[in-house]
Amino acid sequence: MRIKTADGVQLYVEHKGQGVPCIYLHGGPGYWSKSFQEFAGDYLETNLQMVYLDQRGCGRSLQKENQDYSLERLVQDIEEVRKALNISEWYVLGHSFGGILAVQYALSYSQFTKGLILANTTLSMYDSFEHQMTVGNVWLNRMYKPNRSQGHDEFMSQFYSFLEVMLNEKLYDNLQFPSDDVQYKLAKADQGLRPDPSFQQYVFSNVEYFSDFRRFTSSIHQPVLLLNGRYDHAIGPNHHDGCAFPNATSHLLECGHHPYSEDPASFAQFIHEFVRKNELVNQ
Repeated sequence: MRIKTADGVQLYVEHKGQGVPCIYLHGGPGYWSKSFQEFAGDYLETNLQMVYLDQRGCGRSLQKENQDYSLERLVQDIEEVRKALNISEWYVLGHSFGGILAVQYALSYSQFTKGLILANTTLSMYDSFEHQMTVGNVWLNRMYKPNRSQGHDEFMSQFYSFLEVMLNEKLYDNLQFPSDDVQYKLAKADQGLRPDPSFQQYVFSNVEYFSDFRRFTSSIHQPVLLLNGRYDHAIGPNHHDGCAFPNATSHLLECGHHPYSEDPASFAQFIHEFVRKNELVNQ
């Protein structure tokens, strides 16, 4: 279906399954929800009403000419989807970059958030990019030394230089994928994706997205499930150690950056157990 936002953007949304509502927020920035739905949908929809959203300007959603990709606007889009679907409250599931949106939504609309599920999410893009460069330095036998104190533009210039070398050496995808089979499977599912580069460009050039959102986690009192990948060097396997959620459960999975495609059954089982436990507590 299409849901029209207050500023006139047509968002692509699918609503499937039965049980407690849960919205999925994809990563990227600039990715889509299709491949997640393809791999994990059948497993999750048995006990959850899944809402799959392509963020504005991403995948099958549209964008206005002004290209408003601000954090406030993206979070408002999520809330407008909830209202359009007449959902009173839901779980918010974020993957990768989607974790930033999930946390900000929970802070802004706590009354509608039953809980957070953060799967391989970054809550500090500076830290995640620094982790990528630390691992890459070993693989490349080079030394990229990011320095935040020199300002955002200089930091990103260093990161883009690192990215170019990693891509030329065909090593960058290894930060996400533990095997070629996993990468091929996901690439096949994403064949129809035509990302708008302006989304990623906006996010990477705006410091509001580079806040350390972990410093806000102590204010989120809903239950939180943290899922990390042991071989996820796009984010860092210990990235969530800096979080201070008062009510959090965490698991380190034997996977890379995309657990929903590597082992969707186990991925969904952790989520179902988390939701089931919290729903019993709230009865």
